[in-house]
Amino acid sequence: MTMLETMTGKINPQELTQSRLQLHYAVQYIAATGAALVEPLPDDSHTSMIWNPVLEAFVGATIRGDQPFQIAIKPVSLTLSLIDPQNNTIASLPLHGKTMLEGLDWLQQEISKLGIDANKIVLLDFPSDDFPAHPLAHGASFDASQEGELRELASYYITAHRLLQAMVTTYENASAIYIWPHHFDIATLITLPSSKNENSLTVGVGLSPGDTSYQEPYWYVSPYPYPDIANLPSLDGQAFWHTQYWVGAVLPASQFTKNANAETQQQQVAAFLHSAVKASIALLQPKSAWENSG
Repeated sequence: MTMLETMTGKINPQELTQSRLQLHYAVQYIAATGAALVEPLPDDSHTSMIWNPVLEAFVGATIRGDQPFQIAIKPVSLTLSLIDPQNNTIASLPLHGKTMLEGLDWLQQEISKLGIDANKIVLLDFPSDDFPAHPLAHGASFDASQEGELRELASYYITAHRLLQAMVTTYENASAIYIWPHHFDIATLITLPSSKNENSLTVGVGLSPGDTSYQEPYWYVSPYPYPDIANLPSLDGQAFWHTQYWVGAVLPASQFTKNANAETQQQQVAAFLHSAVKASIALLQPKSAWENSG
C-alpha cells in the first residue's frame, strides 16, 4: 500500500465503526502483554504500540528474553503474531472466528514456549464508560470478513504515521509517536519549552479512528490546559474547534474536500495540523518564542 493509495474515501468514513471496534479489541493483546511483561513507565507507554510501516501492523514493545519478541496485529487480516527483532514471524493466529479468550489462550501458550511466564497476561480493564462496548467483550468471535473496511482503517494509520513523523521533526519537544490502547489514537505530545513538570503546557496531535465524540476517523490538535473557548482562532483545512468535554481543533474525515485524491487530502490534513498547532501554542503561550516556529 503506497501513500497515494491511502485515505481515498472509497468507503464512507462513518461506516467504519464495526471494523474499527474489531481492531480496537484486537490490539488489546498488545497492551495486555506490555502491561504484564514490560517494565512499567510513568506514562503507561509500556502498554502502547507503534505503527510498523514495513509490516503494516501495530507492534508492541520488545519483550526481553533468550528470544526477544514483540506482539503484532496486522489489521487487514486481523492476524495476531509474535515477531522477532528482524520482523520475522515466530508464530501467528488469524483471529477470524476466534473469541478474545481463545486468542489470549493462544498468546499465553506461544509466549510460554519462549521460556517466559505468560500466566500473568490478562486483558486490561478500562472504565466501562470510556471504552467502547462490543459483543467481543462477552464471548463473540472476531469477524475479518470486511477486508475493505479494515484496509481503509489501516490506510488512516499509514498516513497518520507519516504526517506525525513530520510534526516530530518540526517540533524538537515532540514525543515519540504512540498508538494508545485505551482510545486507539495515534499521537505525539508536544511539550512547550517553558513548561514545568508540575504545570506542563502541552499540545496533543493525533488521529482517532473514531469514538463517542465522532463516529468516524478524525484528526485532532488539543492544547492543554484547555484554553478559554470565547475567542478561539480560525483554522485551515475546513477544520473547526471541538468544545464539549474537551477542547481541540478537529478535522473529521467527512470534511475532506469532495472528490479529492489522496495527495490533496493529505495536503489538507497537513495544512490543518500546521495551523492548529501554531494556534494552540499561541493560546497557551501568547508571547512564546515558539509563535513563529513550524
